Amino acid sequence: MFFPQNKPPGEDWIPFTLALDDIDSPGGGCTTHLTGLLLYELRDKLLLADYPLLVRLAPGVPWKTRGNAATVIRGWIQGFGYEELLERARLLAVEYSSGRINEPGKGPGIALYKGTAPWRDRVLRRLYLRGVSELVYGEYIIETAISRGAILWGGRGRVGAVLALASLSPEDPYTYELIAYRYPENWGRPRCVDHDPVKEACIPSCASNNYDLSTGKLAAAPSGPDPILAGFRGVCIGGLGCYASILCEEPHFWVLYRSNQHTDVHYDVLTPRLTPYKNIKITITILDKEKLPGSHILLQGLHPDLGKILVAVYRETGPMRRLAENLVRGDVIEVMGTVRPYPGLDEGYTLAAEKLRIIKLEEETLRVAPRCPRCGKRMKSMGRGQGYRCPRCGYRDPEAHPILVRGIRRLAPSVITPTPSNLRHLVKPPWLGSGPVTPIPHRLLRVDEVLSIKVPSPATLELCSDCM
Repeated sequence: MFFPQNKPPGEDWIPFTLALDDIDSPGGGCTTHLTGLLLYELRDKLLLADYPLLVRLAPGVPWKTRGNAATVIRGWIQGFGYEELLERARLLAVEYSSGRINEPGKGPGIALYKGTAPWRDRVLRRLYLRGVSELVYGEYIIETAISRGAILWGGRGRVGAVLALASLSPEDPYTYELIAYRYPENWGRPRCVDHDPVKEACIPSCASNNYDLSTGKLAAAPSGPDPILAGFRGVCIGGLGCYASILCEEPHFWVLYRSNQHTDVHYDVLTPRLTPYKNIKITITILDKEKLPGSHILLQGLHPDLGKILVAVYRETGPMRRLAENLVRGDVIEVMGTVRPYPGLDEGYTLAAEKLRIIKLEEETLRVAPRCPRCGKRMKSMGRGQGYRCPRCGYRDPEAHPILVRGIRRLAPSVITPTPSNLRHLVKPPWLGSGPVTPIPHRLLRVDEVLSIKVPSPATLELCSDCM
């Protein structure tokens, strides 16, 4: 699929990579939805060199609308020039976003690369790796893309589109997402998704972050006015079709995406720096902790190079917050999260935790009162330096001291993330496994193999074919 020799027969096919971003807004719309409409419009003249890509970029960017996602189409188009292809995408984006109130500075963006393997361009690849982990500046990104031969159109969305061009190379980790879209007349209305059958029906082991058993919430269904009915994620393809039966609202159409979601690709482990909105992975030794209003936990840790660091573990992270509450001085943990420009120590920043891994636990020593030598009852202190007295028999011992005993830690080395309904898009949950169950086929795909009307295509989504 990824190789240039997979060229369609004929002389009028041209290779391309087309990326879109910033199509959505708080008032509605969705970049993936527009991508599905574009695929449908070009279906008779298009062969895909990859599944359409859903590319999550740096989650800490403050001006993102929701999940900071761009989309990419890689393939061969027949009967079009590059300028004409860009114009078709531009007209559809303008029509799609017209009449919708956007935030200041927002604007759809398109980037077109003349080839299907932009990850081989080291400059574009470096832009993607930066764009998925930290805040990047638009003017530099746009100028660099133009110098590499890319054709651009639009507003701020051009930046995200350029960053997504070189994403998801053949060596990158990936997952899948099968998205069902709503009819336009249903946008803004409550979604009809039947929760109960999810518990009883076939839930494939290769699925991930679709249903939160701890809260009973279907994490795959959004709550906003966007056109998505539900998006089912996992490392398989066929098993995701199992979820089609829980939709009591008829979908308008489906699109199958390959994605960098839930792969942990956004953590910079080589040069972790405390710069605003950067995503890093570091190991710290716990110095202290503080419980904040709202039941949030603030950890103070020590890093050998970065010094003292504040780590915020929010109440909404559930299991992570409970873990943080039980940490003690000397524990060693790995923290993965986003640097926030909140007042902190030294650098003035706080690391908002998205994922924690326990590396080493201190042995906890407890000071307890001695037992009465006469009746065995636990004695009580008579005051500082005055010894202990038995509350049952009255025995006194002015020389008695507390006894040091080894405590039992209710923790063990493990990886802890929030519950599925609170898990961020790029964070890999510990239950996901080592990698995709369904490999990427090394062949060209027709549009009807990744996009279908009303029901998932049986050619690629054999319902419950790999349920376990």
